[in-house]
Parts: sequence; C-alpha cells; structure tokens
Amino acid sequence: MNVRKWLLAAAAGAALAPLGASAATIVATDSEAVLLGIPRFDATLGTLNKVTLDVSVTKFRSWLLRAPSGTASPVALDWSVNGNWQLLGNGLAAPLLVPIVGSGSSAVALSPAQGVDVGFFEVSGSGTGSATLDTSYFIGSQRVYFNGFDLGFTTPPPGDTTVTGVPAGGALTHLSRSCQLGFGGTPVPADDDLCGSVRYTLTYDYTPFGAAVPEPSTWAMMVLGFGLAGAAIRRRRAAGAPAAA
Repeated sequence: MNVRKWLLAAAAGAALAPLGASAATIVATDSEAVLLGIPRFDATLGTLNKVTLDVSVTKFRSWLLRAPSGTASPVALDWSVNGNWQLLGNGLAAPLLVPIVGSGSSAVALSPAQGVDVGFFEVSGSGTGSATLDTSYFIGSQRVYFNGFDLGFTTPPPGDTTVTGVPAGGALTHLSRSCQLGFGGTPVPADDDLCGSVRYTLTYDYTPFGAAVPEPSTWAMMVLGFGLAGAAIRRRRAAGAPAAA
C-alpha cells in the first residue's frame, strides 16, 4: 500500500470508529421555606440515566428553663442534639434518613416570673444526605415536591436532645410552637418541624438526543494517523529528491 492509500485508510478508519454520546446534566433546587417544587425531566431532551437528590438540613428548637427564685444568673448549660430527619416517597426505594447533630453551650439569663426564675435558650442540629432516585418517577410535566420531617420533634420533649447544667430544683420545658413563620405578612406560631431550613438539590444526568461526538480516543487516533502519514510522505519526498550539483 503506498502512502497516499495508507493516509486515506487511516482517515476512513478514524471516521468509522465508534462514536460516544455526550452526557449532560440539569440541576434544580428547592427549599421548604419556599416549596415551589422542582420540574420533572422533559423526555424530549434525551434519555434520563440517573436522578440524584442531595439534602442539607438545619433544625432549631427552643427551651424554657425554670429555676428556683434567686438562682444566680446567667446559668451555663451544655447541650447536644443527635437525631434524624426523614424523607419518604418521591422515587426513593427506602426512606432517606439524614442524621442531624449539634452541640454547644448557652448562657441563660434568668428573670423573675411567678415565684420562679425563667430563661430561654435554643439548640440546633444539622446534617446532609443524598440518594439515587427512581428515574421513571421524574419523567412528566408536573412538579415534584419534597417535604421531609424531623423525627426528633414528634414527641416533646425531644428525646434526641441532652442538656446538662440545670440548677438543682430546676426544670426544662420544650417550647414546641416557638417558631414564628410569616403568612401574608403576619407571624404565626409553627411546629418545630418547620423551624430551620431544608434545601433540596436534584440532579438529572441524561444523554441528549443527537449528541453523538467522537470520543477522545477517536480524536487521538485521527491525529496520530495523520501525523504518521505526513511524516512518511516527507521521508519519501526527501529520498526521491535529486542530489544537489
């Protein structure tokens, strides 16, 4: 085979090498503070390969400390939270549990109130989690709404919160409706499950229709083939050139 035919063969081989389809992603977010929902995947764009959900959770809860009248103020309390936030349904094969943990100290200022001294403090826990969801659930025109629940707030006082440093004769009360949410501009007491923030990030990994492009290995084959062919042509020309007089 002469060099010209070899060059054409190399070009044809590179052109006929298998083509790979390029991948694409769509990322959408929502939060429980807004709860607008996330659009499902538009199947006219391509083939949906994978759906991934990432969740970021931060939850707060408020407590009331009652202490005997005359207790030195402020009172130093140490607290820790070790609970779980849960999401069900929404294409999950099993419930998604996100551990929410936190710890800290609070200097609780006391004030007299009907024969006792009282003060307020707040604890918080946060965590992240992720899951792969059923792709068939996310194809369509309607939006998907995620709304999980903080399991630590189901039965007050929350059993996943530990507080130390309570003065002798003192007691703690979990304030289950201390969170204020705005509805129509008016603050309304809300359950602890709504206090804090939950952010959802949904990622669609898909293959667009008609998006076939050469793989990097194919491009490398083409460049190498043309390079070798060019070098061979130069060598033949140099060998056939007449010697200078």
